[in-house]
Amino acid sequence: MPGMRALQVTRNGPPGEVLAVRDVDRPVPGDGQVLVEVGAASLNFNDIDRCLGNLVSVPTPPPYTLGMDVCGVVVETGPGAEDWLGRRVVAITTTALGGIAEFALADAVSVFDAPEGLDDAQATAFIMPFHTSHLALFRRGRLVAGETLVVHSAASGLGTAGIQLGKAEGARVIAVAGGSEKGALCAELGADLVIDHTTTDFVEAVLEATDDVGADVVYDLTGGDFVERSWRCTARGGRYLAVGFADDDENGMTGRPLRMACIGNIDLVGVMVAWVDKVDPGMRRFGFNPYGRDVAEEVHADLLRLVAEGSVRPYVGRRVTMEEAGAALDDHRSRRSIGRTVVEVSP
Repeated sequence: MPGMRALQVTRNGPPGEVLAVRDVDRPVPGDGQVLVEVGAASLNFNDIDRCLGNLVSVPTPPPYTLGMDVCGVVVETGPGAEDWLGRRVVAITTTALGGIAEFALADAVSVFDAPEGLDDAQATAFIMPFHTSHLALFRRGRLVAGETLVVHSAASGLGTAGIQLGKAEGARVIAVAGGSEKGALCAELGADLVIDHTTTDFVEAVLEATDDVGADVVYDLTGGDFVERSWRCTARGGRYLAVGFADDDENGMTGRPLRMACIGNIDLVGVMVAWVDKVDPGMRRFGFNPYGRDVAEEVHADLLRLVAEGSVRPYVGRRVTMEEAGAALDDHRSRRSIGRTVVEVSP
């Protein structure tokens, strides 16, 4: 069987200590799958939890190949996915693993044409942040022009997407980020107000900026102690979007008290991107209930339009090699990264 280079989690621990580039067998696509020759793959906060052995959606014992989303060319397909052969695509990998390698598998339901005008690094930085943000803000959050949107972790890959999509829709965007460098990026991307949460109480700042009304939509990519504080500055009838929990000690199944959400008369809205047409019955009973290809195509088509118009563009903060990915994830964990960090797998 042909081999390939892949970035593998060898054991659980800090990314810089446990990630290694190894030679492994090249995967073979099954029914409804494609094999992508990877040009670039993104790093995600979820990758940190995987390395550390924390709770994730699909627990996997080491060794395994990291990588949730890729850009590249489809070089082989399984039955039912032949239409993708030879096309340059962006894709969410099968079980959200295996992307940081020379070749990666993806289910056809999660494969899309790569946006024209973006190189591989920009294109892989596009799919998860913009698909997630579009689904969150518009289908789940019902954001419309004239409303006020708060974006937490606003200088991250998803945060920079959220700022741009909010502005493209005509919303007033309040970006919450830590430090002057991150704040400057948020302002450059169009945020109407930037709050440095390391020096300012964002709850008070949001309430002051909205005459004590609060934000119509809060896009929370942080979690932790931002959750209940965000509820205090959400408008009555506003939507709090639970999307990411990179700093959340209560991430998982333990939950948190909901009384503070009740007294504010706000909507708590869950968001997850995982395009799936047929859900395993056991996973459905666990609570897994994703959107399917029909919604995915609507989201992707609108995003391609916005990219073509120049209204949005993924922000790549750093490009690294497979060998540098562990140190880059350590930087993510320490909040030393801006925008999306992308692993360039092949030229």
